[in-house]
Amino acid sequence: MNLKDLISELERQKPLKWDKKVDSSKLKMVLINDTPRLRIGKTENYFITEPCHEQIAERLEIPLRYYKRMASQIPELLVENVNCWLELDNRSFFIRGLSDSVRAFLSERYRVIDHLDVLYCALNELQAHEAEIEDCYLSEKEMDIKIRSQKLKDFIRHRNDLVIGGLLITNSETGHKALRVEPRIFRVLCKNGMVMEDFVTRKIHLGDNLFDEEIYLSIRRSIKAIFQRFGEIVNVLRESTEIKVKSPQRVINNVVEHYRLTEKQKENILIAFGAEPEPDKYGIANAITRAAQFEDDWEKKIELEKIGGRVIGLSINEFKRFDEN
Repeated sequence: MNLKDLISELERQKPLKWDKKVDSSKLKMVLINDTPRLRIGKTENYFITEPCHEQIAERLEIPLRYYKRMASQIPELLVENVNCWLELDNRSFFIRGLSDSVRAFLSERYRVIDHLDVLYCALNELQAHEAEIEDCYLSEKEMDIKIRSQKLKDFIRHRNDLVIGGLLITNSETGHKALRVEPRIFRVLCKNGMVMEDFVTRKIHLGDNLFDEEIYLSIRRSIKAIFQRFGEIVNVLRESTEIKVKSPQRVINNVVEHYRLTEKQKENILIAFGAEPEPDKYGIANAITRAAQFEDDWEKKIELEKIGGRVIGLSINEFKRFDEN
């Protein structure tokens, strides 16, 4: 998704969004055409998104696997369980909706930060850094924006091994993820990105007003601070090329096990490493991020980009353990 399409979709959604604080006594799950829906008040029945189902299970302390089994096999039992716990509950919930669907089931203290506010705030700051939007993603759970700045260029192994500094901005309107601004490095040679979580300099401050000036300032400060640390990140990446490995196969096997990756992901990492066999810490991390290009699912791509960054962030001793039997 490009920036234009993202803005267009967010503007389309804007008038369709609604929020309500509702006491548990005024909430009920009902079954309509064998599909569970959420009733608010006496007559308003809403479809429930899958991420929202997960939040209902979490808020009512119903084990998710059991919740999903009831939903797929005995939806009447799910409705009975949910309504029983809603009746016993004595809380208010913050419900977020989009058109005729409920998309979030949250604590009444949930702090609203909408995607458009974050996006426009970030774009204002990014103009000063000659930054470009590399890619965008929007789902029921989150918005992600990949950014790179042509003002931030350097090399790692040699002059032709260019990297470009950038950011990953993440926000969730449904409480699934926090608002984050994280450093991201784009390696030109392989066209893969690496998210460097260890270099996050500050947390976004969430004030008490709906979307106060302090949050805008925190986003802009975070962008500035991360861009200022580009040279530091480059030095860390260069140092990682000096940490050699005896058995890349063993290291990759242990990394896959440690981060609970799949056999298919391991296969893709090995293929990526074989395409550019660099038997050092940087080479292993890049094989992981290069394997992200094999993923069809955006969230799995981002997770591999983050795991590559986490490998770079390991201490020498921590990393060396992956090279042991």
